[in-house]
Amino acid sequence: MNSIPQATSKAEILIVDDQAENLHLLSSLLRQAGHRVRQSLNGDMALHSVRAKLPDLILLDVRMPGMDGYQLCRHFKSEEKIGDIPIIFLSALNDIDSIVAGFEVGGVDYITKPFHVEEVLIRVNTQLRIHELQQQLKEHNESLQKQIRLSEKYLHDRQVADDRRQLLEKAIAATQNGIVITDPNLPDNPIIYVNPAFERITGYSEAEILGRNCRFLQGSDRDQPALEDVREAIARGEECRVTLRNYRRDGTLFWNEVFISPVKNERGELTHFIGVQSDITDRKRAEDVLQRSQTALKKANDELQRLALYDDLTQVANRRRFNEYLDYSWQRSSREKQFLSVIFCDVDHFKRYNDTFGHQAGDECLKTVAAAIAAALPRSVDLVARYGGEEFAIILPNTPAAGAEQVAERIRRQVENLHVPHPASDNSPYVTVSLGIACEIPGPEFSVDDLMAAADRALYAAKDRGRNRTVVGEHPSAETSHTSGRSHSQFRRT
Repeated sequence: MNSIPQATSKAEILIVDDQAENLHLLSSLLRQAGHRVRQSLNGDMALHSVRAKLPDLILLDVRMPGMDGYQLCRHFKSEEKIGDIPIIFLSALNDIDSIVAGFEVGGVDYITKPFHVEEVLIRVNTQLRIHELQQQLKEHNESLQKQIRLSEKYLHDRQVADDRRQLLEKAIAATQNGIVITDPNLPDNPIIYVNPAFERITGYSEAEILGRNCRFLQGSDRDQPALEDVREAIARGEECRVTLRNYRRDGTLFWNEVFISPVKNERGELTHFIGVQSDITDRKRAEDVLQRSQTALKKANDELQRLALYDDLTQVANRRRFNEYLDYSWQRSSREKQFLSVIFCDVDHFKRYNDTFGHQAGDECLKTVAAAIAAALPRSVDLVARYGGEEFAIILPNTPAAGAEQVAERIRRQVENLHVPHPASDNSPYVTVSLGIACEIPGPEFSVDDLMAAADRALYAAKDRGRNRTVVGEHPSAETSHTSGRSHSQFRRT
């Protein structure tokens, strides 16, 4: 397994939650991991605490009396000294709108309750590591800019006193960043100076470096898009910042972040290029670990989402997904004044099939029927779900009764044409299905439950008329007096 990303030092974390038990649980968890923990019960306490002393990370509950988590996050992000602190939301609200809202106000992550200990630690440590890397990069860039400005100043001023020139040389020699200077006015832009850090990073001595072009550090690894950026910048006499795969004298790879800047004289003529390089191999490895962790987490989340919405046996949608999509389709059809059709489909004499061949064969039969139904649906917006046992339900948005009947008949024929033997059936030597259809434009005079009840009755009518057939039910609006009062999540046959 990949190791969990760790911050280089333990952090100070502020937890904001109005529930004392949540504060106690999270504080205990984070302290066991070695972090320092502060607590606040509401937004006002949290603002006062953060302004008094900046934490490294904030865990913020969404639902709180008075100022909620979103409002408090906006306060934090509006203040310059506080705005860079990473904020992870903790909430029992797991709908997509709540999660998106958390990111829109400035949160870096969103953990839903109830949470898992390992997940909290991974996400907290990941954000701490990202924040730490960002701060290091910011400080590193500021340091590089300072060094570059210092170098350019002294290189541009040829009248500088010898003592100041010696000071510059000492400063460049002492820096931990590799410094290289090239002369673009000589053939092939050769290296004319390197500092000790450049020798240390690359493993080459000064004698082995001077007079060569910097490309020798790439060896045969020349297929790098960043190299074209370097060539174009040098040709135009402009600065550039790139990250390259370079190789030390012993052949080992290191990632080299290079800032190349032109040096010009008082007349604006290009005299040299100065390059400041940093070995960022450790940072790249940390980023790779983080990327793999995020990829694994996304894969796990995708699999959980799939398991939550699809039937494990037949691999079509499950009852939960059916109910969600039916509600969505009902509301949309109501707004757009379009027909919505529902088909109930039941495998004929399935209990006899199980009694004859056994439940394992019955499961294989359901898989085969489900695949045939899915293949018969003409559009991506159509949905088939396992509704319960041997019963399937199909949603056909923007489809009138005649179109739904064509789809149902296509399903019936495809299942029968599978020629799955069923010697215990009264109506066919093969496995068949009966189908009931209900169709209507949603309106205020009837409900989605009425539509389901109409499809339910149509299916029973198909069975009463000999099975292996399709029956189109009456309009639900004409049958509302017959509705059983059950919601569409309660229809089930044995």
